[in-house]
Amino acid sequence: MAVLFGAFAKREDGAEKKDLTFGLAIGGSVVAAGIAATWALSEHASTGIQPSVAMPVDVLHLLAVAVWLGGLATLLTALYRSAAVERRAVRRFSTVAFVSVVVLAATGLYQSWRQVGSWSALTGTTYGQLLLLKVGLVAVMVGVAWISRRWTAQLAEVAEAEGATEVAGAEEAEEAEEKDKDAGTSVDPAREAQLARQKAAVATAERKRNRDADHERSGLRRSVLAETGVAVVLLAVTTVLTSTEPGRTEETAKAGNAQAAPAAPAGPTEIRMPFDTGGPKGKGTVRLTLDPALSGANDMHVWIESPDGKALDAPEVKISFTLKAKEIGPLPITPDRITAGHWTASAVQIPMPGDWQVKVTVRTSDIDQTTIDKNIKIG
Repeated sequence: MAVLFGAFAKREDGAEKKDLTFGLAIGGSVVAAGIAATWALSEHASTGIQPSVAMPVDVLHLLAVAVWLGGLATLLTALYRSAAVERRAVRRFSTVAFVSVVVLAATGLYQSWRQVGSWSALTGTTYGQLLLLKVGLVAVMVGVAWISRRWTAQLAEVAEAEGATEVAGAEEAEEAEEKDKDAGTSVDPAREAQLARQKAAVATAERKRNRDADHERSGLRRSVLAETGVAVVLLAVTTVLTSTEPGRTEETAKAGNAQAAPAAPAGPTEIRMPFDTGGPKGKGTVRLTLDPALSGANDMHVWIESPDGKALDAPEVKISFTLKAKEIGPLPITPDRITAGHWTASAVQIPMPGDWQVKVTVRTSDIDQTTIDKNIKIG
C-alpha cells in the first residue's frame, strides 16, 4: 500500500491528496477484510454450529479489533514521535474506537455463546477460563479508553479556547496594519510599537498554548500507553484461545464419554468400501481398520485392492471422520503411504464414541477420483 500510494503523499495538490485518502481507504479495507476472512475460514468460526453466520460475524469481530488496536498503535506513535498531534484527528479516532468497541462486544458475545454454550463450560473448561480472562482484559482496556476519552475532551477544550484568543489577536493586528497601509501614511512609531506588542502577545499566547497543552497531551500519552500494554497481553491470551478446544465441544465429549458403554471392542474394527473412479484401473475396494476403535488415539490402516485382490497403488488417498449426531467434523486425516496399496496413520484422535461417518477420497489418475463413505462404530 505504501509503495502504490506513497508517491501521492509528497504532492501538494488537494485533489491528489483526496485521491490518496480514497485509495488508502478502499485498498486498505479490501486487504484487511481479505486477511480477516482467511483467519475466519481456518479457525473455530468455520466449524461447529451456525458456521454460515459465525464466519461473517468473526470477520466483523477481527476488523473491529484491527481498527481499535491498529488506531491505538498509530495514536501512540504520533503522541511520542510528532511535535504536535491534530486534536481533531484524536477526537475522530476516539469516536471510531467507541463504535469498534460496540461492534466488538456484540460479535464477541455471539461467538462466546457459540463456542461455550453453558455456564458450566464457562468456568469448567480451559477455553471458558481463558475467555473469562480475555473479557476481564477487555473490560480493563475499556476503562483505560474511557480515561483517554476524558483527556481527549480536555485537550479539545484547551485548543478551542486558546485558538479563539490567538485568532482574534492576530486578526486585530492584521486589520490595524492594513488600515495604515490603505491610508497611505507612514506608520507612527507609537503605533508600530503597539503592533509589535500585539504580535508579541500572539506569540506569547502560542507558546502558552503549547505549554499548557503539554499537561493534557502527557495525560493522553500515559493512558494510551497503558491501553496499548493491556492490548498486547490481550492479543497473547487470544492467540492461546484460538488454539484451545472450544468449551462446547469439550463438554459434549465429556458427556459422550460418560454415557459410553464401559466394554471395549475385542479388537480392531474393519470396514470395506467398493469404489469406481470411472477411469482405467479405477475400480477396487478400500479396506480400513481402526485399533482399538475407542475415543482417543487410534491406529488406522488403509488397504486399496483391485478387483483381482492385488494391491492398487493409488496416487492419493484422503480420509475424514464426521459425527453428524453431534455436528462434529469433518476431521481430516492424511495417511502416510507405506507400500503400494497400503497407507497408515498413527494417533488418529476420535474425540467421543458414536457412529462416525468415514469418507475416503481415492484418486487413481490426474483426473479420475471418487469419494465413498460408510459408518463405523466407535466405542
